[in-house]
Amino acid sequence: MDQRALVVRLKAPFADYCADDATARDVILAGLSWPTDTLAGYWQGLAVDWIEQGAAVDAEMTEFLKVIATTAKLPQQLRHKARAIVRRQSEEQAFQS
Repeated sequence: MDQRALVVRLKAPFADYCADDATARDVILAGLSWPTDTLAGYWQGLAVDWIEQGAAVDAEMTEFLKVIATTAKLPQQLRHKARAIVRRQSEEQAFQS
């Protein structure tokens, strides 16, 4: 599916998302992987918001979040949110081991 068709779904709250032709994971990955040189992290920010609203995070998402957390041209608030999610994921994995 076209990445643009997926990211526009991020404008609605995560709780309102009803998966029809794409999973929430697909929508979040589309936002996290959006080129960082456009819109100052708008789609990445909405994807991070969905994660903060309770969407499950997997290893692939965590890798994108690590990139977002270290991309200086993205807003500091977004980088901090991404870093916090990555840290939480690391702590949860360490706890489960």
